[in-house]
Amino acid sequence: MKFRIYLIIGIFVYLVIPALALAGPASQHFQLLEYGFGTGGTDTGMNSTNFKMFGTAGEIESGRPYSTNFKSGSGLIYTLKLNVPPAPALSNPATNYDRLKFVLNEGGNASDATYAISVSTDNFVSDIEYIKADLTVGSTLTTSDYKTYTNWGGATGNFVTNLKNNTTYYIRARARLSNFTETEWGPPSAGVMTSNSSLTFSLDGSGIVFNNLTPANSYTDSTKHTIMTTSTNGYNGYTVYARENQSLKTPDNFTISDYSGTNALPTAWSGTGFGYTTNDSNLAGTGGTNRFANGTKYAGFTTTGPGDIVADDPGPVQNNPISNEQFTIGYYVAVDATTPAGTYSNVLLYTIVPSF
Repeated sequence: MKFRIYLIIGIFVYLVIPALALAGPASQHFQLLEYGFGTGGTDTGMNSTNFKMFGTAGEIESGRPYSTNFKSGSGLIYTLKLNVPPAPALSNPATNYDRLKFVLNEGGNASDATYAISVSTDNFVSDIEYIKADLTVGSTLTTSDYKTYTNWGGATGNFVTNLKNNTTYYIRARARLSNFTETEWGPPSAGVMTSNSSLTFSLDGSGIVFNNLTPANSYTDSTKHTIMTTSTNGYNGYTVYARENQSLKTPDNFTISDYSGTNALPTAWSGTGFGYTTNDSNLAGTGGTNRFANGTKYAGFTTTGPGDIVADDPGPVQNNPISNEQFTIGYYVAVDATTPAGTYSNVLLYTIVPSF
């Protein structure tokens, strides 16, 4: 028996190559794609068509670091919340007695964020109320009392009403956008005081003496006038009424009739009589706001109270008080040569009615 032996001679090389760390820690169902040490990670590569990672970096161990003026809003809940609104601006530009002007501070929140406003007379120690949607003050806060920055007046602001006079107020705000986003109350505004209601009214004289009516002046005098001056913080301004106790008469009852023009329909002077005009070009009442044509048309006085409107300012008194506002009442008297000579007189009554 013969045997054949074949020898196969070769060189075998085994390469040991370490596996590359292409993936992060994993379990049967999950794998951490990105990880590292430090204060947090990123959301790179954590997105899909319908989902995206929403996270936060820099978690604190416990507690909430804060100082006198700042607090740390750490954690996912504060990522969802809006910014706490800074202190609103509060002012009393017209020295109002029952309202104050406020302007919210958005604090960088979205334009569709809504805000609630709280008001207090003791800087939120115990007296806490809320500005309602109608700008009055109430003890309850409802969903309708949350309004956007624009609806609270925007940069122009608005007025909270029905306040107590001569009282200091503070306001503060909080914001929300949807569920789980409402912030804490922000810091309060500076305290601002309402004023007391006020009114001053004066005439530049207590009597008018006309020139003697003679042929030299065509039995006419139209040079006399009364200047009235008013200051008030009445929110809806004021109205001045004028009337006479009687027509111009002598002790013997000779009379100079009242001019034929009326307050509703004054006319350019024509004929004889005693009448008045006013330079108030924005006068209330019937007949048009400038029916006296800037003091060039005339009417006769009435004896019926409270009288005819001769000057007014309807307000509203918001950004500036009414201060030393002046209107002029001009007088005109004319007779003919047959009018009996004598001293004619009457009493004019001016009544001012403020609207608080």
